Amino acid sequence: MLTTEEFEVRESGPEELAAWCRVFADGQAELSGVATEPGAPAERLRAGPGDGVRRWAAREAGRICAVADLRPQRHDPAVGFLRLTVAPRARCRGTGAALLARIAAEAGDRGTERIQALVPAGTPGQRFVRRWRVMLRLELHEQRLDRDVLRRCHELAADPHPGYRVVSWQRAAPAEWAPSFGRVMGHVLDAPGAELQMASRAWDTAAVRAWEAEMAGRRLLVSAVVHLPSCEVVGATVATVADTGARAADQHDTAVLPGHRSGGLARWMKARHTLRLHELFPEAGSVTVTVNRENAPMLAVNRMIGYRLVRERLLVETPTAGIPTAGIPTGGTGPNG
Repeated sequence: MLTTEEFEVRESGPEELAAWCRVFADGQAELSGVATEPGAPAERLRAGPGDGVRRWAAREAGRICAVADLRPQRHDPAVGFLRLTVAPRARCRGTGAALLARIAAEAGDRGTERIQALVPAGTPGQRFVRRWRVMLRLELHEQRLDRDVLRRCHELAADPHPGYRVVSWQRAAPAEWAPSFGRVMGHVLDAPGAELQMASRAWDTAAVRAWEAEMAGRRLLVSAVVHLPSCEVVGATVATVADTGARAADQHDTAVLPGHRSGGLARWMKARHTLRLHELFPEAGSVTVTVNRENAPMLAVNRMIGYRLVRERLLVETPTAGIPTAGIPTGGTGPNG
């Protein structure tokens, strides 16, 4: 018998939370191509369950066999971002559909009008959401920090850029650069399709500090290009490494102010960023990043510093009301798969 339920972190015991996180971590590794430790999400959930994210689980014979979470999106409060994983032993039996039906019924009741998700292209996951609208085609790239890539980054990092220098920091931005760093981060939305994935925000110093606080459970590294005449940040790139022995780093946002583009600053900055990351986190043997397939300039920069395509992912969306919810009995049981 298959059952579905909302999963409450505060009410779950250590074994239940570990089981939920194990299925979740395996699904994220399958989606990203990078193995993750199940202990990392468990620690984050214990530290801050009041994050506005709702979670669910499906069980067979009492064992968790599928999990999901739904995160409200800042760029559009009516959108929830879904991560749903079915353990291999429970696939192709209706488990995912049952859990999705439960989520749609409960999320719709709380004002979630549309659900978005990432799925690997050309997989059963894509077939599962075949009726959903494709919003973006995204490329997952990996930079292996081997000898050849590091040598290439050393060569690019040595390129002269008169009037500029690259600085790096961990955790909090130095006070003198926080305001201009915030202005640069506001231009992350210049990238094609970025408005579908993140909210516009006023990047003043207070917003920068709030963003830094969101990195709990991860070690933050920022590299920035400083324009020497103005002593202001004009470009920045961001990476994180999980606190618990991660073997891969995540590359996040990269932006250069419009007046300073097309001069190779992004390539120079990101090459130096790679070297700094390798110096600080030698246990991280690779870096992964997701880039919109339409963002040709960033794809070109990434190729220059050794990123290679791992797989294509699709950002898909569907109206919550369009997801079939029939057959969910009261009491939380989903249909048999």
